[in-house]
Amino acid sequence: MGLKKFNEEEKVDQEEEKVESKEEEEKSKLESIILENSKEEEELKNLPLDEKQKVVTGKIEDARLAYFAYTKKQKKINTMISVGVIIILIICIVLIFALGNTYQWVSYLALGLMVVSVVLTFVATKVIKNKLSKQAEEYIRVLYQNENEYLFSGENFSKLEVKAYGQLKDELFIDARFYKNIKGTKSRNLVSVYYKDKQLGSADLAANILIKNRLSPMFLGKFYDYTSRYDKDDKRIVMQIKGGQLSRPIDDVDDLKLVEGNDTYCIYTNDDEWRKILNAHVIKDILKLKIDKTLIDVLISIRKGKCSIGIDYIDEFMNIPVEHEFDFNNVKRVELDLNKILTVFDDLN
Repeated sequence: MGLKKFNEEEKVDQEEEKVESKEEEEKSKLESIILENSKEEEELKNLPLDEKQKVVTGKIEDARLAYFAYTKKQKKINTMISVGVIIILIICIVLIFALGNTYQWVSYLALGLMVVSVVLTFVATKVIKNKLSKQAEEYIRVLYQNENEYLFSGENFSKLEVKAYGQLKDELFIDARFYKNIKGTKSRNLVSVYYKDKQLGSADLAANILIKNRLSPMFLGKFYDYTSRYDKDDKRIVMQIKGGQLSRPIDDVDDLKLVEGNDTYCIYTNDDEWRKILNAHVIKDILKLKIDKTLIDVLISIRKGKCSIGIDYIDEFMNIPVEHEFDFNNVKRVELDLNKILTVFDDLN
């Protein structure tokens, strides 16, 4: 019996099967790593709140409940207004058809009532919307003010300023050069604080690119900007702790070369002496920021005098709670990651 010869299609099928098998193996490995890394967060959640944390939780929860109660009240008012307008419109239409031909003034009166009801509805809706917006702004102000006063209350911090609706300048993220073609950023929870007498900035930030005329997020999470001792012009070092499907690999690296890479992280730079900055000790500290169920990936950019770190979190983690109870465990998680970030900033200064 002769040996079977594989045709080109069979060879392609075999190669595809190998690729799929490798992808499944990598996916399974990543899922195991994520589950293992998530234990730290679960342990953190099991710790009871101390008195300071309970006070912060109480203030934020009071503001949330006030806003939530106001939203329910306004929904009822909106429903009543809508029902009332519909009833008035129906009555006016009935009057026009029933008596309009006999009494012309009835038609004019009915039309006038219809116009007045529509105008009043528009005005009332606008007033309600403005009041609701102010109530939401107050809740968010209380939320961010108390969160940040807790996070940045240590002895190494001073001159804390919190702007709930403050916008971080687009160029601060764009200049970090993680991704190409960033069309702009949206931010809130803008924080300016001095850490060890040097200014530290942070914000909740979303950075988008344009895909088929639609904005698509490349980053959503916490963005931190601090100083570094790195002083080389036109040189930069970019690092990413890799994540899973939701992670977007950094791509603004055409002028850089991959100097170190594995399943966990990658480093790109145009500086041959990059190890003087990202030595083994610093990399070890950076890798204490671990991918898990909440943290998607980590981005680090080092250029002259600056170090920026982006922590990409899942959408649910970045959402502001309205209908469900405020969970202080989210603040504890931010605090956990912030402490690791501060260690990295210390390493780079």
